[in-house]
Amino acid sequence: MIKIGGATHRVGQVARVTKGPRGEKVDEVTRRLRELKQLESLREEERAEKRKLRGEKIWEERAELKRPLSERLSDVLYNPLKRPAQRLAKFFKGLDVDLYKANLRIPPERYAALMIGTSIIVGFSAFILMILFLPVLFALVGGVLASMLALVFGKTRPGRMAKARVVEVNRMIPYALRHMATHLSAGIGLPETMTSISKADYGVLSEEFGRVIRDMHTGMSTEEALATMDRRVDSEPLRRAIRQVQRTLRTGGDLANILKMLADETAFEMRMKLRDYTQSLNMLTMMYMFASAVIPAMLLVMITVGSSMGGAVLTPTSAAVLFLVILPFMLFYFVMMIKRFEPRL
Repeated sequence: MIKIGGATHRVGQVARVTKGPRGEKVDEVTRRLRELKQLESLREEERAEKRKLRGEKIWEERAELKRPLSERLSDVLYNPLKRPAQRLAKFFKGLDVDLYKANLRIPPERYAALMIGTSIIVGFSAFILMILFLPVLFALVGGVLASMLALVFGKTRPGRMAKARVVEVNRMIPYALRHMATHLSAGIGLPETMTSISKADYGVLSEEFGRVIRDMHTGMSTEEALATMDRRVDSEPLRRAIRQVQRTLRTGGDLANILKMLADETAFEMRMKLRDYTQSLNMLTMMYMFASAVIPAMLLVMITVGSSMGGAVLTPTSAAVLFLVILPFMLFYFVMMIKRFEPRL
């Protein structure tokens, strides 16, 4: 009896009973367990919120890394170089147009800051390298020249990128026109067809059609958006296609058949340019082979004639030096001619 009484007393101490607001009897252990459960649920919510914030931060960092390096550098360099960048952007006329055509989403002032910062870095690096081998004055002049060359290179970069984009558009335009003709023949509307082109794998041309679709979403009509692309891309095949589309939208007609004919015409012009380039390349190759075979023989004849007549008109050493100078120059000249005649397909 004594043992049972002691156990009952201990149980009474552990499981004390309290009354709730409605008179309900709630066990103290149960109440504490509920409090612990609520605390655990709050901790889980805090952890979920922290994970969400961490995920958003990582996503922002990834989105920032996806931006081109030039855009990020321009943002960094713009604040310390704001005033000279604004003056340089005003000095270089047409810089905003070149950036727009090259699809570089950088304001002219920020791109000018990028040009100045890059030129300073290049000039300083060239000065450090030259001062190891040249006097200080020559190294300083070399650093200034390197800085000016970097500035000129930065100025011409958007124009060169725009021309490269035009070449890529000219290469892909026949396939895109056939794609559009097929969709239009199947009864698909023109906006849906252009959306399909923007999502296809046509490189720069898909990007340009994507910009057209964005312009249309901002409130432009189809003709205005296509006219904007015409001003943006200096491609003659694309310009002809845009004019045909605009004419058909105004007056009506079989646009699918017209685009198919334009695609065939553009492909035929590309084949003709490639054939002309092949013929000119064969001619240049024959000229180089003839010159490389004739010049050594001419030098040998001059050496033989000079030695037989008793006069040193051309010594073997001078003939070797002359050959080593003329032949690389001719090779460089022919390579430049080949690149010049290369069709932009």
